[in-house]
Parts: sequence; structure tokens; C-alpha cells
Amino acid sequence: MNRNSLKFLTIILPVTFFVTLIVLRSSLSRSPVLWGLETLIILIALLGTLLFSSWVFARIDQNEIEIKQRSEQLAALHEAAISLTRELDLSKVLQKVVDLARTLSRAKYGALGVLGTDGRWIDQFIFSGIPGHARMKMEPTPRGHGLLGAVIEAGKPIRVSRIGDDKRASGFPHFHPMMTSFLGVPIRFKDEVIGELYLADKMGVYNEPLEFSEQDQHILEMFATQAAIAIKNAQFYRQAQQLTILQERERFGMDLHDGIIQSIYAIGLMLDDTQHRMEETPTQAREGISHAIAGLNEVIRDIRNYILDLRPNRFQGRDLKEGLGELVRELRANSFLSVDLQMDGTSVTSLTPEKTVEILHIAQESLSNIRKHARASQVDILLEEENQDLRLIIKDDGVGLNLDQIRNSTGHGLRNMRERAQMLGGIFAIATAQDGGTEICVRVPLA
Repeated sequence: MNRNSLKFLTIILPVTFFVTLIVLRSSLSRSPVLWGLETLIILIALLGTLLFSSWVFARIDQNEIEIKQRSEQLAALHEAAISLTRELDLSKVLQKVVDLARTLSRAKYGALGVLGTDGRWIDQFIFSGIPGHARMKMEPTPRGHGLLGAVIEAGKPIRVSRIGDDKRASGFPHFHPMMTSFLGVPIRFKDEVIGELYLADKMGVYNEPLEFSEQDQHILEMFATQAAIAIKNAQFYRQAQQLTILQERERFGMDLHDGIIQSIYAIGLMLDDTQHRMEETPTQAREGISHAIAGLNEVIRDIRNYILDLRPNRFQGRDLKEGLGELVRELRANSFLSVDLQMDGTSVTSLTPEKTVEILHIAQESLSNIRKHARASQVDILLEEENQDLRLIIKDDGVGLNLDQIRNSTGHGLRNMRERAQMLGGIFAIATAQDGGTEICVRVPLA
């Protein structure tokens, strides 16, 4: 049944009922019927029916309008929410939010301001309803004075029918369009105001100026919530990127210090030894030069790998036992140290390649420190399993370490070793051995 049929029935049914009632009464009653009076009664009933029907359908029309407005609001909010997940550019998301809010509220102008790190002045300002050429002429861009600053400072919505009559208003920048009505709401994340969203000059159906309503304020607050999510998501994403850059920078420094620099140092020792053998044992000297050239080629490959893949090539494709054996052979070849390596029976198959490389870098840095500073004659290396953990102990009989100097040291070696162990979920410890020298212990989970 359509709307017009329903209106017709609400009028004709009551009239039919009254006419039928009069006819029945006249047929059953022996007294004469006063048709003039009965007609007047019917007309009064008809008028009452018309008034009641008009009131009912006016209420229905109003409810339908409200339902339609709510549907448009939900659709606009849904579109804004989708923009948060579909668009990575914060400025485009915020432009979408302010455009939808302005259109839905029938406002002539709108804008969204994002506060800077100081939490007081607007750092990013997004217009809606102002042409691009007018924006270019506008100087300076609003920073948060007048009513804009009042919204930020109060942290509450502000509705004004005439901006010029409000004491908090501070005028407009050059080439800024004149505005009359104003509605501004803060953009809040938890208890922090991070921006504001405002509309100006609400227009009616026939472009007549209107005041903003409480419903307009409610709509704008919902859009401000969407804007807060977009702003915070962008800030968290930016912070995550910065943290990733810092972590990569730390990793690059650790890999360069513990890998390439140590390899170059070892090649330097090899060439120094070769220099003293040139006259006495030229054959061995030539072999030493060949080893140095091979070592330099490997360093060049590592540097090239950094440039292309951002990963060092040293230790790639080796398991932990093979890598430790290679480090021990290098230490014996390039120093007068006696090195004892014990790792029989220890299973390293469950270690990931990433864990293996990190542990080998720790061992390389530790052995390099012994060769440079310990003045030791004996190095003992123990690799063993203990309670689902892998434990690597490197001990020397050198001069030992001053723990106070370690705590105050600005070098990267010990710090890099500790950070590498922590990245693996393990523990790094350094102590003076009971019989002199230094003992380093690294414990990491096997799983």
C-alpha cells in the first residue's frame, strides 16, 4: 500500500464510520433525524480526522527525514573509516574527513588543524570549501588564534551564531573569506587534544544562513573521532619507521665493527707478519700475501653485499660449529695464542641461520679483543647445551679487565656483544676469571 492510499484511508474510514452510525441510529430510532445537526457532526469529525491525519503523517515524514539523515551520516562515517584503511597518505585521509563533515552538515566552509609537537599551535591545516587560488593568497595560514585557539584551550566544542559578536574572535587573515556561524570541536586521543575540526556558515535548503544545531555538533564529534584515529595511526607509523631506521643503523654499526673491521684488522696482522718473512722465507711470505688478498676480496664482497643486500656475507651458509672452527684457525694462524675448542656432542641443528650469524659475530669480537688487549697465551672455548639453552664460554689467561673501565667505556665492542645476545633473547656476561684473565659467557635459547 502506497503513501497516498494510506492517507485516503485515514480520512474516508472515520467519515464512513460516522455516516454509517447516523444511518443506523435513524433507522432504529422513531424520532425524526435532524440532518443539519448530523451533517455538522460529520463535518466536525471530518475536520478532526484531517487534523489528526496531518499531524500523524507530519511526524512520519519527520522520522523518515531523520532516518535518512542518520543513514547518510553512517554512510559518510563508513566511507571515512574505509579511507583510514585504504589510504596511507594522512593528508588525503584528513581531507576526506573534513569534506564529508562539511557536506553532511550543509556547511559552506570547513577545516581541520593538526597540532604540532608543542600541543598549542596548529602545524598542519586542511581547508574545505575554499578554492585553491584563494588558499594560495591567504597569509598567514591559521595557527590557532581566536575561536580556533579557544577550542584547543578549552578542549570542548564551541558553537557561535555570529563570529563577529564573540569576544574570543580575532578576525581573519588577509584574503580569508568572511564567515558568520561557527562550530568547532577538538580532536582528542584519550585525554590529549591533538587537533580540531571546525565548520562555518551553515546553509539551508534555499542557501539561507542557519545556525549550527546540537545534531550538527554530534556529527562533527563523530568525524573528529575518525580524524583522531587517522592522526595517531600516522604518528605511530612514523615512529615505527624512525625506530626501524635506528635499529638498522645500530645493526649496520655492529656488523661493520664486529665483521668487516675485525677482518681488516686480521689482514693487517697477516701482512705485518709477512713483511718480516720476506727475506728469510719468501715462499711463506708469498703464501701470506695470497691469503691477505683472498681476505681483502672477501671484505670487498661483504661491503658490496652491504650496499646491495644490507647483510654481511661472512658466516653465511655455515653452522655454528663450522664458524667457530674457522675463527679458531684464523686466530692460531695470525697470533701465537694456544687455542682449545671443545664442542663435541653439542647439537646446533635447531639454530636458525640468523642466530648462528649473531653468535659467531659475538665470538669473533671476543677473540679479536683477546688478541688486541689481553696479552694472553691461552684461550679456551667451550660450546655446550644446558637446560634447553646453548652456552658459549670464551676464557683467556691474560691481564684481565677492569670492571669500572668496562662500565665507563665508550667503545662499541662489548656493547655490541651484549645487544646481539639480547636480540636473541639471551644473556651476555663478562667477568674476571678465578685464575686470572677474562671469561665471557653467552647463553641463548636453542628454540
